[in-house]
Order: sequence, then C-alpha cells, then structure tokens
Amino acid sequence: MDTAHTPKPQVRAGCYGRISSDPKDKREGVDRQREDTTALCEVKGWTPQAFYIDNDRSASNGQARPEWERLLGDIEAGRIDAIAAWDQDRSWRMMSELEELRKFFDKLGRKIPLATTGQGDVDLYSPTGVLMAQVKTAVSEHEIAMMKVRMKRAARAKAEQGHPHWRCAFGYLDGTHEPDPKTAPLVKAAYAVILAGGSLKDICRMWNDAEAWTLSGKPWTPSLVSSFLRAPRNAALRSHNGAIVGDEDNQPVRGTWPPLVDESTWRTAQTIMKAPGRGSGSRKSVRRHLLTGLLTCGRCGDTLGGQWTTTKRINYACTGCHKVSVRAEHVEPLIYDLVIGRLAMPDAVDLLKAELHDKAEAEAIRLELNELYGELEKIGIERGQRLLTGAQARTATDIVNDDIAKLERRQQDTERLRVFADLPLGKPEVAAAVHSLSPDRFRAVVNVLMTITIAPVGKGGKTFRPERVQVNWR
Repeated sequence: MDTAHTPKPQVRAGCYGRISSDPKDKREGVDRQREDTTALCEVKGWTPQAFYIDNDRSASNGQARPEWERLLGDIEAGRIDAIAAWDQDRSWRMMSELEELRKFFDKLGRKIPLATTGQGDVDLYSPTGVLMAQVKTAVSEHEIAMMKVRMKRAARAKAEQGHPHWRCAFGYLDGTHEPDPKTAPLVKAAYAVILAGGSLKDICRMWNDAEAWTLSGKPWTPSLVSSFLRAPRNAALRSHNGAIVGDEDNQPVRGTWPPLVDESTWRTAQTIMKAPGRGSGSRKSVRRHLLTGLLTCGRCGDTLGGQWTTTKRINYACTGCHKVSVRAEHVEPLIYDLVIGRLAMPDAVDLLKAELHDKAEAEAIRLELNELYGELEKIGIERGQRLLTGAQARTATDIVNDDIAKLERRQQDTERLRVFADLPLGKPEVAAAVHSLSPDRFRAVVNVLMTITIAPVGKGGKTFRPERVQVNWR
C-alpha cells in the first residue's frame, strides 16, 4: 500500500491593512496590522503572498480604497487564494459593501477563506457565518451613524461659539487667523470697488497686478473673486451649512477672528452682487463698448449698442428701430467732458450730501431688496417649470421690478456716496481722476449723474451736432 504523504496545497494569502486616519503618515497602525496578519498566516499555514495597505483611508465615507480594489483584482485573476485581515471592519463597514463582497465571491466559482486576528474566521459561505458577519456589520453601521451625529453636533456647537472652521484663507497669514498686512488691505479695497460700481474684472486686475495670487498660487478669475467676496468669513461672521449662524435673538454670531471688512460693507456688497443683471449673481465687467446700454434712442426709446463698422470705427446704433446712431469718437469724449465739467463745479460736493437714514431702515431696505431679487429668480424657475404662462411671468416680473425700482431710489443717496468715493469733487484734479477710472466705474458715475438721449440725425446728418446728445441731470 502506498503510504507516501501528499503535500498540502499552498494557500497564497493577501494581507490587508487599513487605518482610517493617519494625516501625518506615521503608519504605526498599519505596520502593527502587517505584523499581526503575518503571524495569522503562520498560524493558518498560509503564505503571505502580498500586502495591501490603505493608510489614512476611511471605510465609512465612500472614500476610494485602491489597495482593497487591487486585492480583489488579484483574487479574481487567481493570484490570491485567501484574505488575512486584523478585523472584518478593516475590509468593510457597511452592509452594502458586505453584500457586494458576497456577490463577488459567488461569481468566482471557488472559495476564498477570510481570517482575522480579532474575530477569527469569517465564513461568508454558510448561513450562520453570514449572519454573524451581518450582525457585526450592523453594529459598525450604527457606530458610524452615531459618530456622524456627534460630529454634526460638535460642528454646530463650534459654529455657535464663533470658532473658525478654516485654516488658511486669502487675506490672512498662513497658519493663523490674523490679517495679512499685504493682502488684507487688498480685500478691503476689493469691496470698495464693488460698492463704487467697479467689476469683478477690475478686482482681478488689481490683485493680479499686485501678485497677490490665490492660495494655490494661480491668478484670480472673476468667478474665483465672486466666490471669495461672498464668504461671511471676511466680515468675521460664522457660517454653518451655507447659512450665517444666529444666536437666541437671531443676531449673527461673531467669529473669534478679526474681520477684513465691516459687516455693513460686506452686506451691502452682497446686495449689489445679487442684483438682477449682474450675471450669475455677480457684477460683470463692462460691456464690449463703453456706452452700450447707457444711450437712449430719441426716436423709439430703446437703447443703443456699440458695433464695429466696415471702416473699423465704433458706432452706437439703436437696437430697436435701427434708425438712430452716433459714432463713438464723437459721443464718448463729449460724455467725458460733461462728467468732468459737472464734477469740477464748486457745488459738486453737494452730491455727497445724502439724506441720513438710521441703520435699522437701511437694513430693512436691504433685506426687502434681497427678498425681491429672490422673487425674480422664483418667477424664472416657475416659468421654466411651466407653472406660469409667459404673460403671467411678464406681469409678475414687471410688478417686482417696479417695487425694486422704488427701493433702489430710496438708496440713491447711498449709491452716490459709493460711486463718488475718492473722487476730488469740486477740484481741477477731478479731470485726471475721471480719466483714470476703469470703464465699469465710469459707467457707474454716468448712471448716477445723468440720462443720455441721442436725437435722430435730421437735416445735415453728415456733420455731428453736439446738440443731438441730450443730457438730463439726475
């Protein structure tokens, strides 16, 4: 009789290790798991074929685990016969992941033993083994759910206490919550640009010229500037889940860090950037041509838009009747002269004499305007969902726009103060100051000062007549 011993087939094990949090990459936890799974293989008589380590990777938040996926790929390819892990929750912690693993094992057509140092063998091929794995997984899911509840509550408590939830931000020194002497003044200047009628492009130019790049070291773009200026953090207001946190009296919670700009300025800037016609809620750069939209047709009342002629000149033509036009080379210098002449007059300082309103009234106007801007967005959405007919949407829009116009007229004095900021009114130096304004800022000055109507050419149309430019001072 043949008594020769048949050698036991080799079992090639994949040793899997994972630690949820190791931000400094010390790897102490996964190194211990590597040692433990190696010892486990010795006990089981398995050969540690390869190690698969997902360090600083959570199994509870959907984060990718490339080494776990590599292990499954090697199992499918026939290079690994068994799994050794410290505990089953190193491999999965959600019931859906357990079910996916069972399906993966079923389609292989061969058994893959799974052993752990913490709970022994995990048998996913027997009803009792599956039940035990499911019970432990259910406990893990519950632990994760409770952990998220605690984390959310802690985050809310942190917000209510005004503690910051950011580490680095433009305008502050790296690694601190103290204003940066170089960039903090630029942030304050940016809000002044918005309040004075400037554009996001003006701010991009200002910051990029100062080589004050984004935190990633890239130049600023209008969309990045818009997002930054909306951050309540800049006014030391604490936000949580996208909303400013309020106390028991519904007053905003103050952050524990110094503001870059006062709250009133920040809120006014938000109102301006949310106003209709700003484009995605932010003030756009100047139109392609300086006076597009500022000139009114004296024939039909529509606006004039700039366009290039075949002779490579800019011409402003009516977008309605198409029968009134004027060359840029004639009207633009004239408007500059009119603006400079008005602002150089001795009584120009009276433009800054605003009717005083208390803060409560100003805040009430701001809040009401924000509500009306929201109503316009709602009308647009309801029209898109076909809840309103075109006629209904137009009627509703006209009503809301009338209410907005009334409120904006009440804010006109404040608008003057913002637009004329830093201009030497009533002094000869105002000419150079006006010429140095950005196109957007100049348009804002014109909007506050006057309305401009361009009369039809009439007789002798080949010669430009300045009287065709009819100005009504506001």
